[in-house]
Amino acid sequence: MIGSFQTRVRQFATALLKESLDPGRAAAAVFLGIFVGILPIYGFQLLAAVSLAFFFRLNKPLTVASTFINNPLLQPLIIVSSVELGYLLRSGSFRPFHLSALTGAHVKEELVAWVMGSVALGLIVGGAGAAIAAVVVQLHAPANPGLRDRIRFVRQTFARCGWADRGFVRWKLRLDRIFGLLAVEDLGSGTVVDLGCGYGMALSLAAFDNSSRRLVGCDLDAHRIAVARQALSTLHADLSVADVRGLDLPPAGLILILDVLQYLAAEEQLTLLKRCCAALAPNGILVFRVHDRERGLWSTITMAFDRLVFACGRAGVQPLTLLATQYQSVLQSAGMQVEERRFRNRLPLAHILFIAKKPLAAGTTEDATGAAAEVTAEVTA
Repeated sequence: MIGSFQTRVRQFATALLKESLDPGRAAAAVFLGIFVGILPIYGFQLLAAVSLAFFFRLNKPLTVASTFINNPLLQPLIIVSSVELGYLLRSGSFRPFHLSALTGAHVKEELVAWVMGSVALGLIVGGAGAAIAAVVVQLHAPANPGLRDRIRFVRQTFARCGWADRGFVRWKLRLDRIFGLLAVEDLGSGTVVDLGCGYGMALSLAAFDNSSRRLVGCDLDAHRIAVARQALSTLHADLSVADVRGLDLPPAGLILILDVLQYLAAEEQLTLLKRCCAALAPNGILVFRVHDRERGLWSTITMAFDRLVFACGRAGVQPLTLLATQYQSVLQSAGMQVEERRFRNRLPLAHILFIAKKPLAAGTTEDATGAAAEVTAEVTA
């Protein structure tokens, strides 16, 4: 009986905490809470905040929490700022504030200024808080339906790793839109190969719907491979410290190459893509990301950032990104059906995501419309 009651309480608390947490309504909840918290209606602030949150169907815990801007530490500052703003609105200038004025002959004037100023201060501070809330919620919100569960799965996969590695994974998932793009793609079936897998986050994401998939990954960073082995130990993972150019590729249903090709010379990039196309099973998918060289200022920023990363990492080479047409040509010559998606990350970096699918049989397609058709989709930030 007690266990059932506790379960209901937890479910109710979870429902309250997760209600209406889209960026717009979260911003509205924060604005309302701050505005009510600053108004001089002491003793009724909590009641007013909860009532308005119910009326407007806003997140009630977030609304109530925002009212605590009026706390013993900030209350003197709020009162003084409100009175001064009130004087500014009434007479066009500030006046020196003295507590004695609240008990003197001009108490009514002071109270009117306090009320007027508190409304103005509530609008200003509430607006700033709402803007911050919208940005924070947007950074945490999934880019598409279903991504939240996948992100949660990946984070749980790395829960046993060190705090620094967990922190890297958490911020990578927040800032890199590649995970949102992969979440809406058909990632096929069968073995998943990630060349330059790093911590193995993309492998973990690919295993969300089918934890029995074989996961094969390699990277030159021994520490990252060690972390990936620990995180993916409960999955069917085969991870190694190896160069992508020398790895024997198993027959695969999905091959990923994310931010790796620019480390290779031009001929090495094209040769690796040809090997990947040959290793794919029929209906297999090759997904790789490169920098976009055709987006003007965004491309300049992206290339400069990449050169900085190479210099800090002492890669010993300069990053090299080929033209999109060169990648398209090698894929189409291998008989692949190619799609191209241009997008920018939350950081101002411009990328192209190539999605190449191997037809059921060489020289044929699954439908009459699509042989080597190229579909370009602009994905804006």
